[in-house]
Amino acid sequence: MSTLHTVNKTAADDALAACLKVASSGDSVLLIEDGVYQASKLAGNPQTRALKLFALREDADARGISLPATVTAIGYAQFVELACEHQRSVSWF
Repeated sequence: MSTLHTVNKTAADDALAACLKVASSGDSVLLIEDGVYQASKLAGNPQTRALKLFALREDADARGISLPATVTAIGYAQFVELACEHQRSVSWF
């Protein structure tokens, strides 16, 4: 059963670390709001190899964040599609 994990906090919070401890192969991680500041932490992280990594484009653009190649920028329509594709959704905040 796959899970969509949404992370909306900066590195000052442990939300991303907690998320990565429980995320399983085939799960997706979506960075939203201030969570986009952590996109570079996902790039090259061995814990993320079996995960699909995304960031909300509007939030990254609003904060002037350039996303690494391993993190796919998506819009709100794709966010809804991701939520429908996964059996569960967990918000980390």
